[in-house]
Amino acid sequence: MASPHLPEDWDSWPIEDKRSYMLRLRERVDGHWLDRARPNQRPPEEEWSTLLLTGGRGSGKTWTGAHLLVEEIENDPLRETEGPGEWAVVAPTFGDARDKCIEGESGLLAALRTSKAEVDAGISPTVAKWNRSIGEMELRDGTRIVIDGADDGAPTIQGTNLRGVWCDEIGLWKKWKEAFDESVGYAVRKGRARRIVTGTPKRDRPARALVKRLLADPRVLTRRLLTAENWDNLSEVFRETALLTKDTELGKQELEGLLLDEAEGALWKRDWIKLGRLDPRQVPGNFGRRILALDTADGKYEGDEQAWALVAEGEPGRYYLLGSEGMRKTPTQWLTEAVILADRVGAAIVYEANHGGAFVADLLEQVMDEIGVRVPVFDVHASDGKRTRAEPVAMLYEQGANRGEAQVFHVGEFPEVEDQMCNWTGEAGVPSPDRMDALVWAITALMKGVGRRRRRKVVAKA
Repeated sequence: MASPHLPEDWDSWPIEDKRSYMLRLRERVDGHWLDRARPNQRPPEEEWSTLLLTGGRGSGKTWTGAHLLVEEIENDPLRETEGPGEWAVVAPTFGDARDKCIEGESGLLAALRTSKAEVDAGISPTVAKWNRSIGEMELRDGTRIVIDGADDGAPTIQGTNLRGVWCDEIGLWKKWKEAFDESVGYAVRKGRARRIVTGTPKRDRPARALVKRLLADPRVLTRRLLTAENWDNLSEVFRETALLTKDTELGKQELEGLLLDEAEGALWKRDWIKLGRLDPRQVPGNFGRRILALDTADGKYEGDEQAWALVAEGEPGRYYLLGSEGMRKTPTQWLTEAVILADRVGAAIVYEANHGGAFVADLLEQVMDEIGVRVPVFDVHASDGKRTRAEPVAMLYEQGANRGEAQVFHVGEFPEVEDQMCNWTGEAGVPSPDRMDALVWAITALMKGVGRRRRRKVVAKA
């Protein structure tokens, strides 16, 4: 007996007609995705180039991202004149893009009204090919979709001419500068060139700086999806567990998709830093010693950078952060730039002796010999834990705030290091971030009197 949904002569139909019929049948049974979408999941009515969807766990971010990408593909204005184009999906890792964004329950295959099993069997009504090994998909109309991982910098999409991209879990991207600014930034260049960005903001991850930048960009259209809005589609066990964190900072981040500005228990507060904010044009010119403190990357922290902080001493007990930088370059490149900067501003270089000390010292000597520049170099020793070492520096900020007169001044805006300062709590097992470490070393060195003496091998205990 024939299926009530299929014609009696079904077996004699050409495969193309079967696919077309199955697609129409699914559309009638399931309805259009917009019929099930919440208002903040629907395509924007206003013009946009970047849509940022922040949201909590289980709020429907993946489902929304997948359907919005399909909507963009189906309504591509270049389709009529130039034919089908190239699109991309970028997630934290290649595996995340494949397993969650493509093959997952709320992924792209589901949004295309098909499944991996149908594609493998050659009977998918919408997808002609899906090579999960290399991350390439071809739709029946010739549209090509590639996937990549941001933690590798998303290099695969650099050779594409994308009409749009879906960037998932943006808050977890490790190499976000390479992936978002370089790979995605220059690959999305055809048609409407739209970027759909989804994710739960994380206050303690490197990509926090990217999320913060997108939220502040008036050209970026932002929406927030709440876990509570999707409550009925979540398991009872998850709901019970989630409710335990509902009124906590973790809950605000994971259930409401909020980008938290400060971590509870962090050593620094935003107001302390703002009190000492100076316009570079207001900086006094009578600085004393200048310290360029280095913090080497060891690869243990997922966002580890080669970092430095340039701090100058003004009047007694007053310190000025003039520069803060983090980079992922070779040690030689990093130290070469540090030596050139120290020579230009008249700073002494400080590095941690018991953290790659011998290697750093030898490489600094080589760099100075090669470029013909000599600057004072001092090593300092970490005899205490990182929180203990950072507390006296944080106390300077707090004391200034209590008196209404800053003791540490930030000359300009330094969002990356300030984010690290206001979100590091010093919990056991949580490494201290690089730029903050460099700042602590620089101010500590000035407080301890490093730089008042001529260069020698071991100078100060800090």
